[in-house]
Amino acid sequence: MGSHRLETLFNPRSIAVLGASENAKSVGGRVFRNLSGGDFDGQVIPVNPKYEEVGGRKCYPSVADVEGAIDLAVIATPAKVVPEIINQCGARRVGAALVLSAGFGEIGAAGKAVEKRLLDAARRAELPLVGPNCLGIMRPGIGLNATFLDTSAPPGPLALVSQSGALCTAIVDWATPHHLGFSTIVSLGNAVDTGFGDILDYLAGDAKSDAILLYVEGINDARAFMSGLRIAARSKPVIVLKAGRHDAGSKAASTHTGAMIGADDVFDAALERAGVVRAMTFGQLFAAAEILSQRRRARGNRLAIVTNGGGAGVLAADRAGDLGVAFASLEPQTIAKLDGLLPPYWSHGNPIDVLGDAGPDVYGAAVQACLTDKTVDGVLAMLTPQAMTDPESVALSLTAAAETHRTKPILACFMGEVRVARAREMISRKGIPDFTTPERAVEAFSYLADFRRNQELLLQTPGPISDDRKMPDVEGARLVIEAVLSQGRTMLSDTESKAILSAFDIRCNPTREAETAAEALVVAETFGFPVAMKISSPDISHKSDVGGVHINIMGAADIRPAYDAMMAEVATARPDATLRGVTIEPMAKSSDPRSLLVGVKNDPVFGPVVSFGAGGTMTELLRDNAVALPPLNRVLAARLINRTRISQALDGFRNQKPVNRQAIEDVLLRISDMVCEIPHIQELDINPLFVDSDGAIAVDVRIEVRRPPTTPEPYAHMGIHPYPSKLVQKTQLPDGTELIIRPIRPEDAELEQAFVRGLSPEAKYYRFMQSIEELTPEMLVRFTQIDYSREMALIAVVREGGKDRQVGVARYTIKPDGRSCEFAIVVDDDRRKQGIGSRLMKGLMEAARGRGLRSIEGEILAENHTMLKLMDSLGFSLRSDPDDQSLRLAERWL
Repeated sequence: MGSHRLETLFNPRSIAVLGASENAKSVGGRVFRNLSGGDFDGQVIPVNPKYEEVGGRKCYPSVADVEGAIDLAVIATPAKVVPEIINQCGARRVGAALVLSAGFGEIGAAGKAVEKRLLDAARRAELPLVGPNCLGIMRPGIGLNATFLDTSAPPGPLALVSQSGALCTAIVDWATPHHLGFSTIVSLGNAVDTGFGDILDYLAGDAKSDAILLYVEGINDARAFMSGLRIAARSKPVIVLKAGRHDAGSKAASTHTGAMIGADDVFDAALERAGVVRAMTFGQLFAAAEILSQRRRARGNRLAIVTNGGGAGVLAADRAGDLGVAFASLEPQTIAKLDGLLPPYWSHGNPIDVLGDAGPDVYGAAVQACLTDKTVDGVLAMLTPQAMTDPESVALSLTAAAETHRTKPILACFMGEVRVARAREMISRKGIPDFTTPERAVEAFSYLADFRRNQELLLQTPGPISDDRKMPDVEGARLVIEAVLSQGRTMLSDTESKAILSAFDIRCNPTREAETAAEALVVAETFGFPVAMKISSPDISHKSDVGGVHINIMGAADIRPAYDAMMAEVATARPDATLRGVTIEPMAKSSDPRSLLVGVKNDPVFGPVVSFGAGGTMTELLRDNAVALPPLNRVLAARLINRTRISQALDGFRNQKPVNRQAIEDVLLRISDMVCEIPHIQELDINPLFVDSDGAIAVDVRIEVRRPPTTPEPYAHMGIHPYPSKLVQKTQLPDGTELIIRPIRPEDAELEQAFVRGLSPEAKYYRFMQSIEELTPEMLVRFTQIDYSREMALIAVVREGGKDRQVGVARYTIKPDGRSCEFAIVVDDDRRKQGIGSRLMKGLMEAARGRGLRSIEGEILAENHTMLKLMDSLGFSLRSDPDDQSLRLAERWL
């Protein structure tokens, strides 16, 4: 595998500045001065046909005239000429382009046309392009300031990627006095080509970046955004600040779910599944970055507070309650230790009030006691500068405690200003995050807890079909939907909606349609009384709002009056609606049922989201719901349920029995299966879903559909690619051993590490083209926690001694052109010549073909004759690498 496609953007050795000028006030003049007059030690080349020399350096009329290689072209010319410049860059094989120029899509239709020509030129040239209409990029560690700002950011471990150039400007100005340093700053601008996903993919492997900050205004490509987030979050903290959290208004929706789920709810759900932390304010963004970049991780959300002022502890406790941070219930032995340290009238609980006259030794010992307590996940040490307080001595005791316990996070909040200033400086120098207010300190700990929780969610890799339950009738459900669409309808009838649920094994209350009162009577007699009668109309979503629901109809004599009254009332309330009669269904028989809602909304950015909450006619008023991005598994389904208030009513209380929670999970999993396999679904409501101790039954269902766009990529409608379970194969080796070939999962890390350790030095060298003993932690994460939409890894597993053992792996990574991929393969030395390599490669090629890729290629050492023979047998063409005679290039059309 070669270097990252953005390597020359972030680590260029030669930069051409197009639009370089002697005019220090022009954009081209400023960026040229920043690059040529700063600490960047690479070559900086001015390009401008108006000058023969700029800044004492030879100036070239065009890129085509520049002598030597160009890694990065920084473009600050009028917009109308930029597409042609990109064509020239492509012809010169420039590594990357950074377009600072404005005048593109942001100015309207004329600019959009130029922007399209720019993108077309970049795609033809296979040239990574950042911008246009951006501030530029900075890499302070190498002196790279390719922006038109007057100053550069100080070097440090934080990376910032922002859609706002103005915010970058403010952060650069703000950084130095607040002791913040940056490895990278990227202003994306219009992001027509390179967006968040590409930048995050690079920063995930950037050793100079310990944490990544994102400022997001909108998402153009949700799949790329989620892919980049998930890849980056597997190796380092990612903190996101999103602008525009509140909708200016709400559009009409066909279902309760559609009305209740806002764009910000979905964004939150997406970030949770990506393993990242969300900040709600500018200040919180950097507070989160400070605490998360310390590399001390909380194993839970149980906080202990040590304070010398009761009021400060109460303020912290209030904020903890707001954020769902739990207070640790201290172990008896910890209480005993504190009893021996503190006066008899100490708080005897958490927060631990050591009182105003506590000396530094007592303070430090109290912190130490909390750090050794197994119920404590983190400690907040708070100090108010009282008469007998020695802040600097307390700071020394706190740093000593931190030295002896390097796993649990310690946070400090020394309140005040003048008397605690030096103590704060001492704490900060020792790497302990310090905050000026209790609220900010508790918020910072909440980021640690959120990070741990979201990292656990990141490791969940559900398949499109959630488990080994009854397989759904996907084709049957699609045929029902296609029939509806062929009639020009988008709303399914009650009976059609329940047919879709039945196809996915969700139990429904039976429903039949009746066009007349006489038909309604026949249906009611067939079901048996009591029954419910509901209006049947493709134009009415909320039936009860217009008098379209009558329940508990007890006998045959009540059917015609109920029918006539309903038709009249609905016709008056909705004279525009088409009325097709009514539907009849038996009253659901349930003991102590809870009325719930399960729904789906197709978000325009992230695709389908699943919602769960309280059901019934007041669901929109109660607004007790939570959302999650599919695919789901039982862990994710249980978490979705537990995030709602109604979940507390699912357990037994008073004289009501607890409900069957597994039945609710089953419904959520089957709805997840449905939206994975059927991209037509736009909105779906099961309201109510009755659940009791015996199970769950869908009483009323509403589904809206649309014809999805045609794409060769499987699951392209989803924000997160499901685990590709369709690629799992079971076969046998020549000796009868069962062989399973399947896509890799995060939990395969131990299998993968053991496999690489067991390879011979020769096999390792052939695979990695260098000598290695084992995979580094970073490599192991990258190899096992993959994004199935942009790469694939198939492992071959056998069962030996009652345990799984990996005996081979083949993987591909999609290249920047989106049409081809690069492969690598290695087989265990003891299992060679058994057909494992051939099976792996055939499975990998089939996966690539299913993804819509056109070709697969790879590099093989010329001395690796066994692998060259395998590739030849599989139909690959082989040729020497013109740049390296020790390599052979293998390529095959798919």
